[in-house]
Amino acid sequence: MSLKNIVAQRIQTDVIDAVITKGKFVVLVVDHLSMRVISSCCKMHEIMARGVTLVESIEKSRQPLPHLEAIYFISPTESSVSALVRDFVNDRSEAQYRAAHVFFTETCPEDLFKKLAVPNVARVIRSMKEINIAFMPVESRVFSLDSPDAFHHFFSTTAVRGRDATVDRLAEQIATVCTTLGEFPAVRYRADLKRTRELADKVQQCLDQYKRDVDPNIGQGAGKAKSQLVILDRGFDPVSPLLHELSYQAMTYDLLKVENDVFRYEFVGGSGQKGERECILDDNDDLWVELRHLHIAKVSQQVATMLTNFVESKKQVKGKGANIR
Repeated sequence: MSLKNIVAQRIQTDVIDAVITKGKFVVLVVDHLSMRVISSCCKMHEIMARGVTLVESIEKSRQPLPHLEAIYFISPTESSVSALVRDFVNDRSEAQYRAAHVFFTETCPEDLFKKLAVPNVARVIRSMKEINIAFMPVESRVFSLDSPDAFHHFFSTTAVRGRDATVDRLAEQIATVCTTLGEFPAVRYRADLKRTRELADKVQQCLDQYKRDVDPNIGQGAGKAKSQLVILDRGFDPVSPLLHELSYQAMTYDLLKVENDVFRYEFVGGSGQKGERECILDDNDDLWVELRHLHIAKVSQQVATMLTNFVESKKQVKGKGANIR
């Protein structure tokens, strides 16, 4: 099963289905990271079909819905936890929602957990769980930690103060990738850089804690080989970012206006009417999956061959139809 499908299944079963019973409707409250995680692997109609009546951002002002319960799928950050607390503070005329079911993308630090222990918040929380999905699945075998500032904090001499927090955050995120896949890998790293070793050590600590506290049998199974996690820094390959990729996927995103993996284009119908269609470039498109990582020249040849084969198959079908009486 692809990484995107695994994450989608976890969100649907471990988060939504864990709260919603038949005939029940809830509000899904998300922050920036969790919204990107959901958008990368779930379709809105799939979420709505499971009983989610509304999806709201915790960072924005929202209309109170005191007759509905809410699922908070958020990352354990200062901003998100503080926003959750504000939804149920004393000076509000009414609570934001009737009750809250809190699901953190990863382990919640002790200081943030204590903020949820205040009476007004604790009494409305019906359930709380850490589901360990703190990454964004981009493709079936590709993921992103969605941390654009990590490179600066990791290498800059002026960002020393934020480096430890960045390493801790990245290690936690990488560990959630492993646990989501059910792997307890041997952690390898490039020894030429001290910071790479620091990150590898932190990842190992996170994995050890998960194995000790959550799933002692992770990574085990009949015939299951020991997986390897290789951590490399950009110094291992400084050239790739300076090269322009010549794959079909790169060409598509360079030349076409693709937003959130959706390409919209106009067409003219048989009777002359104009319309607009959209093409979703994701793992559900078998042709896109087959061609996206190939070189442009190879794709050009392959598409020509596929078109020729398609035309020939149509001729054969027509020929068989002519023999039927």
